[in-house]
Amino acid sequence: MMEGHSNELGRANTLKKGGLRPIPVIIGNVFGLTNEVSERIVSASVTANLIIYLTTKYHLGAASSAIIIFVYQAAANFLPVCGAIVSDALLGRYLMVTLTLFSCTTGTFMLFLTSLIQKLTPPDCGLSNQGCTSPSPLQLFVLCASLGFMSLGASGVRPCCLAFAEDQIAHWDEAQKDRALRGLFSWYYVSVGFAQIVAVTILVYFQDQVGWKVGFGISAAVMLSITLVNLAASPFYVKMKPQRSIWISLLQVVVVSLKNRHLVLPKTYQSAQFHNASGLRELVPSEKMRFLNKACILRYHATNVSDGAGRTNSWNICTVEQVENLKSALSVIPMWSAMIMTFLIQSSSFGVLQAATMDRRVGTKKFQLPAGSISIFEIITFTIWSGCYDRYIVPFLRRITGRQQVLTLKQRMGIGVSLSIASMLVASAVETYRRKVAVKGGLQHDAKGTLEMSVLWLAPQYVIIGLAGAFSSIGQIEFYYAVLPKSMGSFVLALLFFGAGVASIIATLVIKAINLITGRNGMAPWLSNNLNEGHYNYYYFLLAVLGAIDLIYFIVCSYVFDERTQNMSLETSGDAKDMVEFQG
Repeated sequence: MMEGHSNELGRANTLKKGGLRPIPVIIGNVFGLTNEVSERIVSASVTANLIIYLTTKYHLGAASSAIIIFVYQAAANFLPVCGAIVSDALLGRYLMVTLTLFSCTTGTFMLFLTSLIQKLTPPDCGLSNQGCTSPSPLQLFVLCASLGFMSLGASGVRPCCLAFAEDQIAHWDEAQKDRALRGLFSWYYVSVGFAQIVAVTILVYFQDQVGWKVGFGISAAVMLSITLVNLAASPFYVKMKPQRSIWISLLQVVVVSLKNRHLVLPKTYQSAQFHNASGLRELVPSEKMRFLNKACILRYHATNVSDGAGRTNSWNICTVEQVENLKSALSVIPMWSAMIMTFLIQSSSFGVLQAATMDRRVGTKKFQLPAGSISIFEIITFTIWSGCYDRYIVPFLRRITGRQQVLTLKQRMGIGVSLSIASMLVASAVETYRRKVAVKGGLQHDAKGTLEMSVLWLAPQYVIIGLAGAFSSIGQIEFYYAVLPKSMGSFVLALLFFGAGVASIIATLVIKAINLITGRNGMAPWLSNNLNEGHYNYYYFLLAVLGAIDLIYFIVCSYVFDERTQNMSLETSGDAKDMVEFQG
């Protein structure tokens, strides 16, 4: 009786804490900007205009500024993978989100201080723009530390917020939870899109027109407010304890496979020879990547398979499901690697610097589009296409083609790769014309001159990049969810973050190599500090060529990849004919 009464009280307490009340604080709503939305707003506004801040306030070159941004973006994409592991295995989602919100707040305040305290930035250049003082080691340290704290903030907020929101309704019945989750996911994507739009319009406008102090000060105030709101809302949250992490599970398979490397696998599989989780249907491993099957093979005469209490030690033997999860993860790596180039292309535009040299008056002579807001064309295109694709575009294409499945997930990803190439070809053509206008107007050696060329010339390449992102990024998410086991949901987002991080590192190496090779013998490098003297059009064309090579690689990977169901199984009674192995 006492135990039943205790369970009733625990469930009642969960019902009080959970539900939809805390979700606006986790994701964000129209009345307030919270946790992930706030982090996205701050991160996007800083990234959008950071290259202008580095070139004008720190007197860094275009290539050096781009490298700093790429390293920051790489950290902001790599660290969420680590954050997901730490959250799942050690801290739990609420504590991880809270700690990283403090980190992001610290980073934004440090960046705000660089605009407020004169000693933290080099002195302004003279009118002739000659003899500009380079930043001191201390000034660079404070700048990089601020970006480091912000990327550390992304490590917990990005991978944990959506999952934490799901925790608030985990105690609901399945039908009610499914309806709520559909609304939650829609709410999430709308919130993130809203965050991006606010970042590249309102905050960038303040940075450009009012000043860096006000622009960065607003970002710092937003993060501080949301951190305090998150703490105040803590009593209303459902806080799940850390559970077994999929990442630890995958690592265990690698470790146990190496431990058992001397074992000989039987020629014919019988389910009794492999370890399955108790209470689940018995499975046998698939034939692909057979070496990993050694992690789940039962060694009857071994003494170290279980601990002293009779429980199975996962660092000595794994289940068939664990082994097949790792195989599934490894099987999508070629497809994942083929999509890295699209991330690189989508983040490698110097459009902000190009926009700064062009006529930015739009509609009226009084309004000037901030150079950092040029990516609004990409964001709006991505948001509109993503929102309309399933509801309007797919039904329209079905009526035209007469087919139920208009585009496969692979085809959507391939279209994204092709559009990325097209965006760089357009960017190269526009930059060629922009440079021609600069030379014709006598501004080839004037880095700060304004061309008689509208900034809207840059809009087409950003529209195409937005479409490429809508096809490739969303296509990837759906593809990974379709071919990976449901238990590996967190692995999907990690693949995207990790791919973007790898792309940023590659972009850094590409820029260094280009300027090293093309800047020999006193020649102006392609990515010169003065856009009018450089050849950014050649850089864009080179990316298009690399994208074309990647498209061929993607086609080969698509042809080779086997999309059959990853985890089919049947119950067995020890008879080999009743057993169904995992399909790969």
